[in-house]
Amino acid sequence: MKKLTILIILFSVIGLLKAQESPNIILMLSDNLGYGDLGCYGGGIIRGAPTPNIDQLAKEGIRFTNFNVESECTPSRSALLTGRYAVRSGTTRAIPIQGIPQGLAPWEVTMAEMLKDKGYQTAMYGKWHLGVEPGRFPTDQGFDEWWGIPSSTDVVSWETRPGYDSSFVKKFYVLEGTSEDGVQPVMPYDLKARPIMDEIIQQKSAKYIHDHANEEDPFFLYIPWIAVHHPPIPHPDFEGKSGNGQFADLMMEHDFRVGQIVQAVKDAGIENNTIIIYASDNGPDRAYFPDIGDSGPFRGYLGSVHEGSIRTPMIAKWPEKILAAQTSNEIVSITDLLPTLAGIVNADIPTDRAIDGVDQQQLFYTGVKSARESVLFFHDETFIAAKWRQFKIYFKDEGVSQEDRNYNELWAPQVFNIMQDPKELNNIGLKNLWVLSPALKQLVPFYASVKQFGLIQSGGEKPTPGEIIIPFTKSSLLNDIFTKMLAQQKENEEK
Repeated sequence: MKKLTILIILFSVIGLLKAQESPNIILMLSDNLGYGDLGCYGGGIIRGAPTPNIDQLAKEGIRFTNFNVESECTPSRSALLTGRYAVRSGTTRAIPIQGIPQGLAPWEVTMAEMLKDKGYQTAMYGKWHLGVEPGRFPTDQGFDEWWGIPSSTDVVSWETRPGYDSSFVKKFYVLEGTSEDGVQPVMPYDLKARPIMDEIIQQKSAKYIHDHANEEDPFFLYIPWIAVHHPPIPHPDFEGKSGNGQFADLMMEHDFRVGQIVQAVKDAGIENNTIIIYASDNGPDRAYFPDIGDSGPFRGYLGSVHEGSIRTPMIAKWPEKILAAQTSNEIVSITDLLPTLAGIVNADIPTDRAIDGVDQQQLFYTGVKSARESVLFFHDETFIAAKWRQFKIYFKDEGVSQEDRNYNELWAPQVFNIMQDPKELNNIGLKNLWVLSPALKQLVPFYASVKQFGLIQSGGEKPTPGEIIIPFTKSSLLNDIFTKMLAQQKENEEK
């Protein structure tokens, strides 16, 4: 009997050690929340909506002030889950059309699939926006279970628009299902459902945390919230709570929901062995101007690659691993989350494709030095801009005011020192043409990888030969230049 007791205790300890080696991971993603909306990023109470819970999360971990996403919801979510620029995956634009196999190709390997291969249980509650047809749902891409919406949030208000014709649009539903049994509609997604969505997401997430807290296998819980995407309709309990309008009410609800998730982790007794990451997919949209989010000290809205669109909040907490009360202005990309988590749990990253993210473990732990000094930005298949150190170099001009949604050709590249000029108002390009050299150098491995691996076309199943448009260059000349630069780079590495 004593031997049996000892064996039981031994196996329990082994199971505990395994869990400790593989932390639970909770990844929360807000929708269209701007850099200036949270109190810990200069917003909060001055925006009429205090955010004490997210502010406290920042105090308990590391707050990033140079976190870079992509220009819209779909490309950011694709880059997050694959560790690859969305231009590689054919997911560069939001997906508005039903019945077309757009979205994330099944060929892609997602964060959920990567973690599942390491023994993780996986779940997602919230907005997908990476495919609206069977075969391209979360449960087809590594998630054991899902409850949420496949497309965007604003579809709930379409039927209220003059001239709307329902004969051309299938009814939108909230979907639910598992990887084993498939996905089924559970309720209409309409104006009645919109205010209660995040409450349901929070309840399902908290239950999942409670139910899986003491299991031997760790879990990965992805929570892409509905808030604060337009239309800004808060839960009835928060309507009028801020006294500053619906958007502020919604911000207060969002902060409350995030706080509930953090508290659920604490109540489950797994705080020290759980990584919590909170971020936003892009800056504020212009559709409901002026009742929208705020981009803080930056200029630009969703759809552009100006800082107001692509620089968003990101916070990471892991007690005893990530030092509390850190702030880092080092460059981080949304593509970095996949390889960073892979490094933490010792997961395998695919080698048969280009991965743009880099392992940022040391930056997460110390806040001192990023593993990258540049990040690239695209619109469809066109290279638009590069960030390198404190400089932002544009190869195309873009409209960034409330009404502008356009790109224009440039006579010469524009350069902005975003440390000195965060609103990107003063073009210093003609005085600093030298910056083009390091900017183009960042393109060398990217351009080479496109030639090697190809690109997935929108709706495609796998990569095929593709081309990236790089303004101010011709393909033949570019090939010659990059071939020489690659040869030189390889020679330097060998030395």
